[in-house]
Amino acid sequence: MKKNAQLMPMISVDSVERARTFYVETLGFNHIMGMLGKDGNLDFCTVVLDGAKIMLTRPREKTEGIGPSASKRPVGIYFEVEDVKAFHDQVKKRGGRITDPITDQWWGDRTFKIMDPYGYEIWFYQTVGEPVPPQGAKLV
Repeated sequence: MKKNAQLMPMISVDSVERARTFYVETLGFNHIMGMLGKDGNLDFCTVVLDGAKIMLTRPREKTEGIGPSASKRPVGIYFEVEDVKAFHDQVKKRGGRITDPITDQWWGDRTFKIMDPYGYEIWFYQTVGEPVPPQGAKLV
């Protein structure tokens, strides 16, 4: 039997502990595994929410752009949740800074966005309807 394909983004950060705290305490992910480096800090950890995983990792070699950032990174994460409104309310209650409010998108998803401390924009979504393209747009 063929198993469904999985995708796990690997996000390089300067402090796995800081990123892990955000994903666990603010977004409600669960820590499932990590490994300490020789310096006693996490080299990497994997967090999961509803079966979807993200690996937070400290690069072994000098890497630019791994520190905290208020600027948006060029890669975003589009993350499906069962009930986007309930999840939005939980994130807000935990102190998460919503960067885009709940919005029904033309492609049929209800979304909201949050930015992690490293500038990665995370879209949380729930499909609520069929796509209705903007006037004059052509889907291919």
